[in-house]
Amino acid sequence: MASIIRVKRSTGTTAPSSLQFGEVGVTLSGGGTQANSGDRLFVGDNGGNPQVVGGRYFTDLLSNTPGSVASGANASTASNGFVPILTSDRKVDQWNVDNLRLDANVLSTTNTDGDLFISPNGSGEVIIPDDTFLTFGDSKDAKIEYDENGTDRVQVTGADWTYNNGVSIIMADVTDSSTKDNGALVVEGGVGIEKSVNIGGNLGVTGVSTFTGIGTFISDLFVGGDLHIKDDLFVDEMTIRNLKVTGISTFQGDMFQTGGTFNAIDARIGGVGISSNIISTKQGHGNLLYIDPYPDGLSNEGTVIVKGDLQVDGTTTTVDSFTVNLNDAIINLGVTTSTRTVMMTAVAGVSTIKLDTTAGINTGDGITGTNIASGTTISTYDLDEALVTITNAVQVGGIATTTQLEVTANVDTNTDRGVAFTYNTSSGAGNNKQGFFGYIDADTNTNSNAPARSFTFIPDATITGDTVSGTRGALDVADIYFQTGGYDTTGNGIVYFDTTGKQVGAAGTAAGISTSNFVLTTNAAGIPKWTDTLDGGTF
Repeated sequence: MASIIRVKRSTGTTAPSSLQFGEVGVTLSGGGTQANSGDRLFVGDNGGNPQVVGGRYFTDLLSNTPGSVASGANASTASNGFVPILTSDRKVDQWNVDNLRLDANVLSTTNTDGDLFISPNGSGEVIIPDDTFLTFGDSKDAKIEYDENGTDRVQVTGADWTYNNGVSIIMADVTDSSTKDNGALVVEGGVGIEKSVNIGGNLGVTGVSTFTGIGTFISDLFVGGDLHIKDDLFVDEMTIRNLKVTGISTFQGDMFQTGGTFNAIDARIGGVGISSNIISTKQGHGNLLYIDPYPDGLSNEGTVIVKGDLQVDGTTTTVDSFTVNLNDAIINLGVTTSTRTVMMTAVAGVSTIKLDTTAGINTGDGITGTNIASGTTISTYDLDEALVTITNAVQVGGIATTTQLEVTANVDTNTDRGVAFTYNTSSGAGNNKQGFFGYIDADTNTNSNAPARSFTFIPDATITGDTVSGTRGALDVADIYFQTGGYDTTGNGIVYFDTTGKQVGAAGTAAGISTSNFVLTTNAAGIPKWTDTLDGGTF
């Protein structure tokens, strides 16, 4: 039978009072804690005193998976805690020290609203390595970096910095500034300052200075270059050698110029503006521009003289005068080439251009000018918006505002050409008539067999668009000559009408005939008639 060896044992949590030298004792309570002696293994020393050498209490502390802290627990008594065991690469998944927690890449506090301090001992410093970002925001919104490999400066990127009320920015650097690129503070962009600015040294400004408030100069003000004033300038008395005004100038008294040249890049006088080579009304002053050469104002007296060519890009020209004198030998109507002005910049790649007007433009018309490819035509046009769509996109460089483009008619518009006039046949507006004389493109509803593209006169015309219709009027002339080929040059021919109403010149007497079908005579009323009977009458 096997031998049984038993050691001293207890189910309590109290250590044995004594053990012989080398004698073993154990407590098996299942409730061993750090404060008692439960679940311990004892061995007596040479003085008979029990010494703790192990036990379940200690093995339970070491029962967790290596590296596991966040989910670790004591296998028997959770309140006893546990001992973290490092993995082979010397890691645990979480580390807690007092109110600090290190988890993954996050160092946080565990107490409610607990602050996080980084406090080196003595003269120790918190160091961010070279070329390493100190980043703010969950989305890395702002960063601070000492850029040693680049600018060798501390750089801030991302979000703007805001200093709350009561926080001053003090720069102890005493470096003076001689240019905009040196000094204790160098700002490459603009600076907005809400309150007053006091400068102990000199103020040097190399660019444009704009003062929106009141600027007070106790002593003299010296301006070595140009002085630009955007708003009002009030001066009791001023002597100026050169004055340059680019904005609006208001003179409440008389202004006299006794010599030299008055130059203004953009001048506004009343509701009229002059900019570059353009005279125009200003916003809020309507769309009427008057040129009045008579002192009484808006009368019909005086004379406006235009030196050079006069180009009118509008659709309606009204002349309220009794006499119009022209030196031109020929008046040209319905020209096939016209100049149009670009009203909005057209960038490279677009196919739509805004013009001053699209009146008279037709689909298929050619268009030429700056950065427009050769052979470009108009595919669509909008009369209301004055827009045209071209078949080739605008080329590199684009088309600037006010650029002049040439539009050439490429299609038959089937429209008439001539002069229309109005008159009244009696009293009352109902007797107003409109007459026309000129070129008829196609003969329709005019009771005439004349071919298309004929010259005609219509005293009571109907004009729809650029198409004229109506009954032809009388022609009062001293003589009518036929073009060579329309008559017999031997002379003494007779003019007659064919079945279409066309006048035809018969052969002259030099080409007489021996046999006649009809003889021209008159009836009792004296009207010419053809007859095949010769009546000698009675006597």
